[in-house]
Amino acid sequence: MGHTRTLLTGLATASGILLASLMPLASAKAQGHMAVRDRLAVLSSHSLMPVARLLAGSFGERFEAAGQPLVRSLTSGGALDLFCAGIGAQTPDIAIVSRRMPRAVLENCQSHGVRDIVELQLGLGAVVLAVRRGEPTPNLTTRQVWEALAAERVQSEDFVPNRVSLWSEVSASLPRSEIRVLLPDESNGTTGLFEDLVMEAGCRDVRAIRLLFEAQYRRAKCVTLRDDGRVRRLDQRDVPAQLLASPRGTIAVLSYDQMLASGGNFVALSLDGVLPTQATIFAQDYGPTRTIYLYAKRQHTRLQEGVGVVRGIREFLGEATSEAAAGPSGYLAVTGVVPLGPAERAAQRRIAERMTLMSR
Repeated sequence: MGHTRTLLTGLATASGILLASLMPLASAKAQGHMAVRDRLAVLSSHSLMPVARLLAGSFGERFEAAGQPLVRSLTSGGALDLFCAGIGAQTPDIAIVSRRMPRAVLENCQSHGVRDIVELQLGLGAVVLAVRRGEPTPNLTTRQVWEALAAERVQSEDFVPNRVSLWSEVSASLPRSEIRVLLPDESNGTTGLFEDLVMEAGCRDVRAIRLLFEAQYRRAKCVTLRDDGRVRRLDQRDVPAQLLASPRGTIAVLSYDQMLASGGNFVALSLDGVLPTQATIFAQDYGPTRTIYLYAKRQHTRLQEGVGVVRGIREFLGEATSEAAAGPSGYLAVTGVVPLGPAERAAQRRIAERMTLMSR
């Protein structure tokens, strides 16, 4: 228990979330009470905070007896690490993230006693490259993005430092404008998806890359970005404002919901000939498409002597998978979430109703 408490404190400090925020919610079991905490504790990745807040608000209105959930934001990795740090009133109940829980994180969960996990898919989102409204919208390929942003480029089968300064130097079909890109910092889930779904996709067919035997070395050549000032890393929340203030032709890496939230101030660029729209994301024709996951601790619904950590987990999962939230006309659409298909939505509702445990 001491090790878990130390780990929680460290994670909370590192992420900027105070473990103390859960302390007032935890209380000794009182006569007639079936929970030891007053309300749900929900973690969310930064880019999905609008989703988490909407779900928490609707849940709080519909299930007043359960109380308004406490919602805090971290990186996707940080949210899963804190979720996996243990069970009990001082640990969170739910995590909403933009990447599926990796095997190593699942093993970390299990090693800390978090074994009964429910995994849900809430919908789809995407990573987009965007410019300000009214600026040129070049049709990029993931290969061109990699050639423009990678720390090294291939020249005569050798890797050399990337000194390309204009998009037209990458391809004659692109404008003669400076390469300037704004990117969320490395702690953000959007950046991880950008690396996986844009940079790695762009270098996949490069012969010099394919000839590299070691997978880790190969990935480093794909995702390591140039550090000469042409790529600026920022807190994800600052990227939209900085794009508005940047020189003409600057491109920003955003989540699809951030682009929608701009109210038309930003315009997405096509990648590999496909524009990110609700239709192309739903069909997963747009390459950098992500699935939004929710993880919940079934162990927190009922522990020893019939006492659970908190009330409302089953109801929160029901709310998150309801047609009112996740359906084609659901309120999550305003955050940029693209609904799953009818059969997939029904399957997620069954998992939520039965609290089916994740197995893999």
